[in-house]
Formats: sequence, C-alpha cells, structure tokens
Amino acid sequence: MNRGFRALIGGATLALTVVVPIQPVGADEVVANDAGGSQPVVESETGSYIVVMKADPLVASIAPDNLDSPAAQAQGDVLVETHDAVLSDAGVSSDAKVQDYTNAVNGFSAVIGYDQALEIAKDPKVAVVLPDELRQLTSTDSAKGGDGGRTQDDLGNFLGLTGRGRAWASGLTGEGVIVGVIDTGIWPEHPSFADDGTYPVHAALDDSRPNCEFGNTAKNPADAAFTCNNKLIGARQMLDTYRSLTGGFEADEFDSARDDDGHGTHTASTAAGDANVQAVISGRKIAKVSGIAPRAQIIAYKALGNNGGYSSDLAAAIDQAVADGVDVINYSVGGGPNLLNVDAIAYLFAADAGVFVAVSAGNSGPGPETIGGPSDAPWVTAVGANTQRRLFQGTIRLDNGRSFKGASITRGTSELTLVDAATAGTSDLCLANTLDPAKVQGKIVLCRRGGNGRVAKSQEVLRAGGKGMILYNTSDTDNLFSDNFFVPTVHVDNSVGVKIKQYTATARRPRAELDDTAEISKINYAPSMTIFSSRGPNPTSADIIKPDITAPGLQILAGASPIVGADEVQGELFQAIAGTSMSSPVVAGMYALLKQAHPDWTPAMAKSALMVTANTRVTDNDRVTQAGPFAMGSGQVNPGVVGAAGSMFNPGLVYDAGFYDYLGFLCEAAPGIFGNPAGTCANLAASGIPTTAQNLNYPSIAVQDIAGVETITRTVTSVAAKTVTFRAAVNAPPGYTAVVSPATLTLAPGDSASYTVTFTNVSATTGEWRFGDLTWKGHGYQVRSPIAVKGVQLAAPPEVSGIGADGSVAFDVKFGYTGAYTAAAHGLVAATANDGLVFQDPDQVPFTEDDGQGLIAIPFTVTDTAVARWALSIPLTDDDLDIYLLNSAGDLVAQSTNGGTDESIELQLPANDTYTLYVHGWAVSNLAGLAFSVQSWMVPLATGGSLSVTAPAAAVSGQTASVTASWAGLTPGSYLGAVSHSDASGILGLTLVAVEVS
Repeated sequence: MNRGFRALIGGATLALTVVVPIQPVGADEVVANDAGGSQPVVESETGSYIVVMKADPLVASIAPDNLDSPAAQAQGDVLVETHDAVLSDAGVSSDAKVQDYTNAVNGFSAVIGYDQALEIAKDPKVAVVLPDELRQLTSTDSAKGGDGGRTQDDLGNFLGLTGRGRAWASGLTGEGVIVGVIDTGIWPEHPSFADDGTYPVHAALDDSRPNCEFGNTAKNPADAAFTCNNKLIGARQMLDTYRSLTGGFEADEFDSARDDDGHGTHTASTAAGDANVQAVISGRKIAKVSGIAPRAQIIAYKALGNNGGYSSDLAAAIDQAVADGVDVINYSVGGGPNLLNVDAIAYLFAADAGVFVAVSAGNSGPGPETIGGPSDAPWVTAVGANTQRRLFQGTIRLDNGRSFKGASITRGTSELTLVDAATAGTSDLCLANTLDPAKVQGKIVLCRRGGNGRVAKSQEVLRAGGKGMILYNTSDTDNLFSDNFFVPTVHVDNSVGVKIKQYTATARRPRAELDDTAEISKINYAPSMTIFSSRGPNPTSADIIKPDITAPGLQILAGASPIVGADEVQGELFQAIAGTSMSSPVVAGMYALLKQAHPDWTPAMAKSALMVTANTRVTDNDRVTQAGPFAMGSGQVNPGVVGAAGSMFNPGLVYDAGFYDYLGFLCEAAPGIFGNPAGTCANLAASGIPTTAQNLNYPSIAVQDIAGVETITRTVTSVAAKTVTFRAAVNAPPGYTAVVSPATLTLAPGDSASYTVTFTNVSATTGEWRFGDLTWKGHGYQVRSPIAVKGVQLAAPPEVSGIGADGSVAFDVKFGYTGAYTAAAHGLVAATANDGLVFQDPDQVPFTEDDGQGLIAIPFTVTDTAVARWALSIPLTDDDLDIYLLNSAGDLVAQSTNGGTDESIELQLPANDTYTLYVHGWAVSNLAGLAFSVQSWMVPLATGGSLSVTAPAAAVSGQTASVTASWAGLTPGSYLGAVSHSDASGILGLTLVAVEVS
C-alpha cells in the first residue's frame, strides 16, 4: 500500500476505527472516534477477551524486515504500555493480561469478567473488544464437522512442477523464501526438515520469545533437545491462553514447540519439506515425498493444543510471524466465519506487510454456505480440497472368489473369519466399547462410517481383539481415506460395503483376506472435489466467491509425529491423510515458488496469478458433474511451464488490491469494524475506493443480489513482458446478458486499466445462482475469472440493528421489478428464555438410544409467524453444545453445530407446527451437567406492535429507495422484529430488525 496514506490519518489512530481522510488533507483534519469501540461486546464463552486498540500496529509504519530493530522494539514497548494503561483505567490488574500484540495487530488478550470487558470497551483508545474463540484443525478424522494431505513426487507430477520448463527444473524451489506454519508444532528431527548444509544462512530471529523451543524434558522426557538449523530456522510455542484456560497441559502433550499431534509436521512437510525423502509406514517403503517448495526454510508456530486453539494464541502467532519476517503463512485452522475475528484482522495487516497467506476453507461440505473463518476474508486465500491421481490401494479377497478394491496404506492380513459389527456388538458403527471380544477375537470386522472417527473405529476393533477392519461409507459420493489405522484396514464405497455385508449374512463361514497393500494405483476421475471440502456461497459476503482455489487434499502423504495422543497410532513418521488442512499447504508452497520468482509482487497479485491460471477441468464429488465456483473456486492450482504465457508465473494480467481496498470491502461486509462507518466509508468513496463488496478488485466476480441490472468494475494490471492487446470473451450466466466495456485492452508492461461488466437479468429465475466466466485473451494468455450471480426481485439487507428504547434505522432497497410495493412492520418481540441442564452424551451422537440426559427437548408451538429464532447461551466454559430443530413429524428442520457454543437457528415464514428444539451435550466436562439458556423470538406474521415503517408505495426495476423502521417505548431487553417487503402477489422477503435496550 501507499504508506503516505498513513501519515494522512494521523499515525496514532487505527485506520479501522477512524474517519479515514484518504485525500491529501492536513493531519489536523483527521476525525477520530472518541466513544470507544463501535461493536457491542459479546460475552466470551471461554472467559478470555481480545482487545484491539485504535492505534496502528507496527507494520503500518515500519517495514516488516525492520520490526526487530531497536527503534521498532522501543515503539512496541510504547504500545504495550498503552495496553497496561487501558487495563489500569478499567480497574483490572495487569496480571489478567495473557498476550500482547504489536506487529500485525495492536492489542492484547486477557482473562477477565464480562463486566470488565464492557468497561474496557468504553476506553477511547480501544477499537473493539472481541470474545476469544476456540479454533480447530481442519484435517478430517472427526465425527463432527465433516470427515476431513501432503505431496510426493507423484503429486509434483500431477500438479505440473516436474519436467522440462517446469518450476523445479527451472530452479523455482522456494530458495530463500521463509514459510511460517501456524499449527500444532513440528517434529524437528523429521527427515523432511534435515539441513544438508546447502541452505542459505539465516539471520537470528526476533528474540522476544524463545525461538527454538525444544527440550523441556521436565514436562515430557521424550522432548529431546534440538538446535534449529538453516532448514528449520525457528520453532516457537504460542500457547499462553491455552495454558491459562486449561490449567496447563494434558499428560501426553509437550510443553514446547514439539508436535504431539502430527498435524503441524504434516502441513510443514507438505508446503516446504525436503526433496525426495523416503516415506516409510509400518516398516514398508511407500514412496518418496517432496514439499511443494522443497528449498524453502521453515518457522513453526505451535498455537494449537490437543483440544484446539484460542484466537488469542493464534493471533499472537501471526503477530510473531510478521516480526520474524516470514514470506508465506500456512494456516490449516478454522472456525466459524467472522470477518471481525482477531485472526482475520491480523491477517489484514499481515497482507499489508506483504505476507502471502493460504488458509484451509473448512471440512463442512458438501452443503452450501459452509466456508469457515478466517478463509471467508478476501485478503487470505481460501483453499478447497480435491482428489489427486494417485491412490494408495488395498484389496479385499472374499473366500467366495470375489475381490474388491479400496483405499489403504496399512499392511494386510492372512485369511481370517469375517464378522459384521452389527452382529458382533451393539452397533455397526464400531463405537467405543460396543464390540463383543468373544465375537471379534482374531477376526476381520466390517464397520460402517459415522458416529466416531475412522481411526477410533480401528482402535475399537483392536480393543476387542480384531485383526483387521473393512470400513465402508454410507454413500458412493463420499471419499476413501488412507489413515494410519490400529489394525490393517481397507476403506471402500457404500455399494461395496453392502455387498460384503450381504456376503457375511448369507455365507456359512464368511472369510476374507486383506492384501498387503503396497500397491499404488491411479484413478481416472481426478481432480474431483472431495465431499468434505467446504462450499460457498461465502457466509459473510456472497459478493466474493469462496473458496478461491482448490488443491489436492486427499491421501496426501507427508510427515507425522511418532509420539502422538493415545487415540492415534504411535511410532510412525509418515501418514497419508486428508482435509483442507492438507490442500492449504500445497498452495502455501506454490506461494513460496511465486515469491522466489516475483519477490516484488503483492499478496493480491500472487493470489490473482494462481486464480486466473487455474485448471477448471475439475468434477464435483460425484466424480461426473463439472464442479462449480462454489466448490472449486477458480479451479485447481496449475503452475504450468514457467515462461509460457498463461502459467501462474506469467499470467499476463493480475488484479491487485491493498489495505484500503479491503477497508472499502468492509464498509459493506462488516461496517461494525469502524468507529464511524459513515464517515470512514464516505472518505474512502470520495478517494475512489469502492465501498461495495462486489466491486472489490477481486480475480473472481460475484453479485449476490441483481435487482434487474447491475454493473461491476474491475482493474487489471499487465505483468506481461511486452505490450499485449487483450480481448474479452464472456460466457454469460444462463438467463443473463453480460456486456464488457471496453471489450479490448492494450497494455504495456506495468500498465493498468479498468473495465465494467453490466449484468441484466432477461429470463433467469430469481433466487437461483447462475454461473459463467470472463476470459481476457491475447498473445497466448487466457486470464479467466469465474462469475456467480443471483437475481432477486428486491435487494434489501437481511438484518439491521439499533439500540435504545426509542429509535430508528434506515436502509436501502433496490427493485428487480416494476409494480406495487408494500413494506410492513412486524413486532418487535422480546426474547423468551428457556433454561435447562444437559449432560455429556455418551456416544456424542444425537437421537440414539443411549443419549440419556445428553439430549434435552424443548417444545415450541409456532403459529402464523414471520420469523422464529432460537439462540443458545451457556456460562463461561470450554464445553460444546449443539442444537437441533425437528418438526412434529420428526424431520430435522435445522441444526447448529459450531465448535464451542455459539449456536442459533432461524426460520423465516415457517410452517405452523409444533417444533422441538433439542440441546445436545456434545462435550460436557462437568459430571454434574451444564446449565444452559435458550432464548427464542417468535415474530408474528400479523402487522402492528412497537415497530413502524415508512417506505415508497411502488417499485421501479433497477431503482433504489429508502425504507425507515422506527420503534418507541421499549423496556430493557433483546428485541426482534421484521420489515416485510411485498409485491401484488405477496411477501418477497424480510429485513430483520434487532434492537438492544440496556
């Protein structure tokens, strides 16, 4: 970004919380927000809060490579002093503070009470106070959140890194680039991180924290000392909040940067592991593996423990990584989408400092709107997961002569008796303690997916004395996994599993053999999207397409930690696992190659280069249908021939964006981040910065609400070596016309030009997403942008909010039709509370016979209702509750199963019925149970109440009008109402109105 702009905002006030005068005015004209943060303080479920200050972090005024200078350290000390002053002014001891941030975020975290958080939020030096959230890894062996790699030379071939003219042969191997991996730590002795003596010597890291943190044998005797080298140049533990809130570490954890999970070792070796390392599993050589950027250097940041990680620790890792001078960060971590989470904010400033960031999109697919955070932010690259050509394969041979192929990386068995878990225990799912050893001893067990993790099933088979496992899916559109299982295992599709199940039921003496699975075969449907990969539309702003790109994330062979938790296989240095956790470091490695090739490119330029050159020949998880942009983003990463037109190294055109462009995006997507949204966004707009999300200069194009006609603008910059004339070729989404103006761009190297695309809905059904693409072609270049658009009869905000007993809120509506229009007010209604006590569900699976008190039912009668909303709150805890809503027929209508407990369900215009809300004890640590409170709002369909509305009486297609909702006479409480928008045929949609009265 142009750092001259920083001087224009006064230097001492955070750009996110001021009226930003981008235009060249005097510093005395800066208008700061003196009323404290504009965001309401949400009570933290963890007891920890993150305070973001208004003053800029150090990267706003100091170049990243100077953050360890004495001047920067002195400036950082001043910021820390302001943190202590904020606590002191609120009457809070500085002992409550856990983390300080000065580099990519200016702020701190503290374990404090809600009342203290509210007091801190009043401080004029504070921008916002955020609840500290629990984040999780995004690998796949989990019964919750989706089942959800690494690369070897075969993957390098698949991705086009090997061969004449390709990246590795051209010397692009990540040499001199530093990759930061924020994860579960690292196993430093792993052969993928060996220093062969040829890596460049790296200068000492910032020493504000221990920078090579191994050898805490007092906590764990297996934590051997290790001296970092020129491959693994640093390793830091960043678990201050985790330690504070969990009371230390579990018995099997290392109190150091050493990886006791295997996830961090896997992601680090995927992105930047040494070349041609022999992978061995169960004593057998599998294949040689190489990181995507095998000559890049690594710094590991252990910011997650056995039970996940806290946003405050993760932000500290980001902050430290920027200070350490990393060029690329891999972040295979996720949680709920939230543009205002502290890790998202930290990455905004990291991008401003020039750091490329790859983030896993999440493993909650294949349903829509399942993108997690912080991958929902446009300044990071959200990576989906697809299959690759190679398959680690095993064979099941039945004694009737039939054989079946499946996924496996374990050894085989001799011919043994085969038994179905359904008849050998209380469940066919092989849940813990459900198999009868008398029926399982010495046998191969057939287990069905679901209820618990895949590896946990093999552990149960082992406990009961089984010698092997056949694992089968519940559908043929799911993926096949090659985990390190406790017993020899072959994983097959549902149709195969059903056939084997029928055989075990009909054969007199069913027997089977699992072949020794050294076989590596190839599949012809790769790349196809994995079923678990999270999909768009983007929950926080559907005006940008997420994921951005996809990469291999299934059966990814890479590093492991030999000492892991008791529920994992011990002693292995390699594993072939799956998840968007595994695809993200593939892209992080690609970024390292791009950083070596183009050290002057911004993160947005590098991201654009990946996206506009991606391979679109990707099928969906059915392995047949073409994947759409909400599944694959722009397509699978495709590096290409380095010097050829259209490779990611030579894309021709790029879409650049910087700090202020992202602030303009936030004006629409998350205006609450600003202390004065109206003033800040007005100044951005006056300076030519787009303030609508759809006009962010993004390499893909999305418009979520086309009311008749909509025009978007983009700007491209030429990175070609010579003057090129590019011509637009557009495939308009079905039912739309798409006109590009100008249709021809002639650009010299370094030149930029803007163009518009005008979409007109001529026949498309409203409410449906339609897809197309725009490609700029010329001199061999094909610069492609996917397009996603959705037509609406009326574009209006889904929800607006206000405060106070009396007040009003105005919002705009845009019409996609011409004719009658009516706006009506419904409510407001106050929240009703239903309190209860829930216990741990023994098998963690709702609606099973052993739920006991782990599933609490609350009935609700819904009659003539415009909006029904339920929200769950619990006391401050690390426990995890979920909610499910069933109708009177017992059908599941909706559910909310976020990590932690931030659960809500909303129905608009629901059918009249008696519904039952179930509170499920997914993870309740207290044997005495966990108290909870469910708040509910039933907004009537009938008009009238404390809410009133003023609006125009007619609609004109393509035009915008203002609607105002007003209320008066409210008593303290939380209220919900709605403004309905209707044409002559009835209600077109609702804008919810939430009001808080203190």
